[in-house]
Amino acid sequence: MVSEKNQALFEFFAIFEVANIGSSVVSNLPLIYLILYRSSREIGAYRFLLLAFTINDIYFPIVHFLTLPVICSYKDAFIMFSHGVLTSKWSICLFGCSFSQTMPLLAHLFIYRLIATKWPRNLIFYNGRSCFFLIVVTLGVEVPVWFANCYFNYGSDEETREYVQPFLEEEFNGDGKEFIGALYYSIEGNFRLRAFFSTMGFNSIMAICMSIIVFCSFSIVAHFRSTHVEWSGKTKKLQQQLFHTLVVQMIIPMLFVYFPCAGIINLPMFGFRMSVFPNLVSASLTIFPLIDAFIIIGGVKSYR
Repeated sequence: MVSEKNQALFEFFAIFEVANIGSSVVSNLPLIYLILYRSSREIGAYRFLLLAFTINDIYFPIVHFLTLPVICSYKDAFIMFSHGVLTSKWSICLFGCSFSQTMPLLAHLFIYRLIATKWPRNLIFYNGRSCFFLIVVTLGVEVPVWFANCYFNYGSDEETREYVQPFLEEEFNGDGKEFIGALYYSIEGNFRLRAFFSTMGFNSIMAICMSIIVFCSFSIVAHFRSTHVEWSGKTKKLQQQLFHTLVVQMIIPMLFVYFPCAGIINLPMFGFRMSVFPNLVSASLTIFPLIDAFIIIGGVKSYR
């Protein structure tokens, strides 16, 4: 798969990936039971959104295991391809969609927490059906857009293939023929607008989700500090507990998923030529679903 000089380290990260994937599934399955049968009445319909988030934490590692992505940069380009059971261009685009889903799901969790904090009477609109509808509609829009951008705009063209072929031959013995990626500067040094707009498409989706999260977070904190809020000690403690847990839930994927991926995708566009070990980023992605299960179990009292 990789050149002989990198074989040992590549295999170490591959074992690390598989171990994390197995642990993620094992730790999140009991959490589904806890959410369904141990949620306190005060948590309300929030449990349905937590359930969707937990199911995503199982789905994402499974897709990761089937594809085993390699995400790396080479000079003015970044490339991503599969070396697992599924190795087609379609499968690596599916993987890209699987890790993108976390942000819109987090946005829904923050919106719910804002409503529960400031306008609790409006929570009557949240139930199992409405939560299911919100999740399906959100992902029904986000996933096809993300997949199409991956498949059509990050699809390898003649110039990109010519540019990265020496790298693939040297590092991967010619593997990765069905890769996706972006070449930001042509061989002549001209800036390629197609790659720029494709990346900006992904950045825009993430920016929208992040803006919602930041707005909700500041609004919730401002409400907590307001002197006009009259809560019982138990209610205030529960609201703060759930909000703090959610903030940690947001920080973990930012550290292990979105910052590494954003860096390796965007930095070559600005002329930063990075050298990242082929499966280091993909190994990092497997950490978050595992940690996330323990964050929810530890942060929500009724699940302990």
